[in-house]
Amino acid sequence: MAITTKRSGTPAKFDGQKAGKLIAGYVPGAILRRTDQGLDIKGSPFAPYRPAYRDALAAMGEDGKTDLRLTGGLLSSVKARSIETTPDGVRVTIAPDTGTSPQVYAADGKAKRSGKRGPTHNVLGYWLHHGTATMQARPFMGLTPEQERELLALLTRARVFG
Repeated sequence: MAITTKRSGTPAKFDGQKAGKLIAGYVPGAILRRTDQGLDIKGSPFAPYRPAYRDALAAMGEDGKTDLRLTGGLLSSVKARSIETTPDGVRVTIAPDTGTSPQVYAADGKAKRSGKRGPTHNVLGYWLHHGTATMQARPFMGLTPEQERELLALLTRARVFG
């Protein structure tokens, strides 16, 4: 037995370009604000740094707060990389760049530059987000459920849907 459906009425409209611009403007800032608070994509505190890393931060005059910012390069590089629209959807890619930050070490109670470069921001971001064999995951690339609701409200107020 077959079922046939028919659509009637005015089709819903979706402004993908407008939605993409709003998403690209909102998401990087939301990630930075939440990460600065030491919260992951579930809104929970990040796993704490290992004691040896906290000691190294303290030796550089840095606090031990888990906010993923030593040089600031990784988080400063999180931006909208592309916006792709279709008639019924939009894909916005938000990611760190492929640049690097200076490698630092502790000396005289300060962070000093070694003259070398650290890993690329996108690789470092992957390691932080997913963890490694020696480092706990600290998922930061994404939105909390509350941030998702805020984004939906923003998109609704902007009338990107129908």
